[in-house]
Amino acid sequence: MLKAKRDLINAVVILIFCGFAYYGSSLITDRNLGKTEADLFPNIVIGILTLLSLCLLVNSIYRMKQEDDSKLNFSLKMVLRENKKVILTFVLFGLYVFLLSYIGYFVSSILFMISLYFVLANNKQKLWAVFLGFTVFTTVLYFVFQNALSVFLPTGVLF
Repeated sequence: MLKAKRDLINAVVILIFCGFAYYGSSLITDRNLGKTEADLFPNIVIGILTLLSLCLLVNSIYRMKQEDDSKLNFSLKMVLRENKKVILTFVLFGLYVFLLSYIGYFVSSILFMISLYFVLANNKQKLWAVFLGFTVFTTVLYFVFQNALSVFLPTGVLF
């Protein structure tokens, strides 16, 4: 029962996020350069995420109705404690998007991945190898996008 309630709350939060994301993708300007515009891929991802969260919502409501104790009584403290990693992940994504324009892709991506690692990893051994991997991964992506694909990434203080 507790898992069904948690899934219900997570589905609603993800649907709200999808609404904001769709609004944000609608603000992408059209350049009329081809058949597809820059908002096509984000809208596809948002649509898939919306579909999956609706499936989670229906599934959690179905499971709650199947069980005897189907009252939705919960406390905010309990929800925050159970969904701490989910909430922190959303907060980190928001900070990452916010910091992209100020400190650039390279620095903010490394900080984001390190922060997300500390939030999600249960076993924090060999930190130097993890940090090195994040740095190499970000550097490779940076050069692939900048040089091979000619996609300009946000610049900041260092890059």
